[in-house]
Amino acid sequence: MENLTPAEQLQQVQQDYEKRRQNAPETEPEHESMSRVVQEQIRRHEPSFEASSHAPRSIDESMSAEALSKVQQLVAESFPPGKGLWSAIKEAKDSTDAATLDAFHAALTGKLYDELVASKQLKQVA
Repeated sequence: MENLTPAEQLQQVQQDYEKRRQNAPETEPEHESMSRVVQEQIRRHEPSFEASSHAPRSIDESMSAEALSKVQQLVAESFPPGKGLWSAIKEAKDSTDAATLDAFHAALTGKLYDELVASKQLKQVA
């Protein structure tokens, strides 16, 4: 599983999302489903990780400019031609900063959700 390309890693996330949606309660918003899938991906590398929220949110503006830049870099690295999702998760975990890992979770969830909306696999909900 660790030998997947960055594109295959994202396909795996999409498949996990689709499985979750099939089994999720009808009341669970699509964004929350994506958030929980991303949380599970992070838990593969950091088993104790618990997202502070599954609701749509933006990156915490109270973070330092350096931390915000790091989160944005990690999200960009998650997508081809970057190193891939798992590499970015490992790097976020290795930062040993729980706030950075949580902000990475929120930003990555938003980006993945937006990608699915853009590819018309999801309808954006207001």
